[in-house]
Amino acid sequence: MADWRELIDEALKLDDRDSLEAHRLFTAAAEAAIAEAQGRLNDSWTEPSHMMETVYGAMSAYSNQVLARMRAEGAEAGSLDHAFRTGQAYGVSCVLNHIIDRLRDPSSVSQLSELDKFSDDMHEQILADAKEIGLTVELLDAKGELLDD
Repeated sequence: MADWRELIDEALKLDDRDSLEAHRLFTAAAEAAIAEAQGRLNDSWTEPSHMMETVYGAMSAYSNQVLARMRAEGAEAGSLDHAFRTGQAYGVSCVLNHIIDRLRDPSSVSQLSELDKFSDDMHEQILADAKEIGLTVELLDAKGELLDD
């Protein structure tokens, strides 16, 4: 199975040029991360920080998969489809940013700190989409603080 990190990198390089291919790559990345996580669960010698890094990868790939699907569907800003996909990605991003980002790797053998920056940027993109469509729910920033806007 392909490495989920490489699949995410490849999908991110597509930017908005090919939303369908980005969606396919993010889907493959989520599946690869889940398969790796299961393999690590089966290996009692796995470093816990590597396990969390893999779960992080699955969640970030899934959230980006949802955003790529929204772009591929051509959902108009403010439409029900746009609001639904934005909300779906926002929910996953909140779990990622408000819970998993709080974990620290004491052995410094994983990429958790680098992934924190990546997920913060992703969350900011989702918040921009939420503001664009005028969502009237309380929104949290990437660190879990209530936005005043």
